[in-house]
Amino acid sequence: MGDKISILIIDDDPNLRKTLSDILRAKGYEIHAAGDGAGGLALLKRNTVHLALVDLRLPDISGLEVLEKIKADQPSIEAIILTGNATLDSAIEATNRGAFSYLQKPYDIDQLLLHIRRAIEKQKAAAERERLIIQLQEALEKVKTLRGFIPICASCKQVRDDEGYWSQVEAYVSKHTLAEFSHGICPECAKRLYPEYYKETKEPE
Repeated sequence: MGDKISILIIDDDPNLRKTLSDILRAKGYEIHAAGDGAGGLALLKRNTVHLALVDLRLPDISGLEVLEKIKADQPSIEAIILTGNATLDSAIEATNRGAFSYLQKPYDIDQLLLHIRRAIEKQKAAAERERLIIQLQEALEKVKTLRGFIPICASCKQVRDDEGYWSQVEAYVSKHTLAEFSHGICPECAKRLYPEYYKETKEPE
């Protein structure tokens, strides 16, 4: 989510729409506004929107239908329902359809601003959680682990894989983990392979 938060206002009252748009712009939000449901949904398709303020009663379709379409198309967008005809039933229905909150007109602007901040915080937290989940899934896809019994030859120390083929230990481990190998020679093998460099020095008589 970028620094500039974009809010879509859908309300058929031009005076309220303009006043609210001016207040929110002064608070640093980017504003898109429409006077009916169809216009608001069209703006939604053309612009990035983080939060929608939707009037419950619109001239073409109800605010609840607009809310349902918003959540169907872009579930991450938070929505606040605004209405001058609040009822318990409509409040419950708005919540069931995914509204973040439900405010009655005339609302207190400070209260509305508080609801807007909380809705944006919720959306940012959800976006961060989704980002972390994706990172975890990517990490799990990359990480391979060794589990269970590993059949290994007691003589040559080769390992038998799940398909029945035998391979060197480092090849098997490299295939099943993210480990990388650097090769060297341990002191015991060095003495065995290069005895001339490990002749015991005789003490003088």
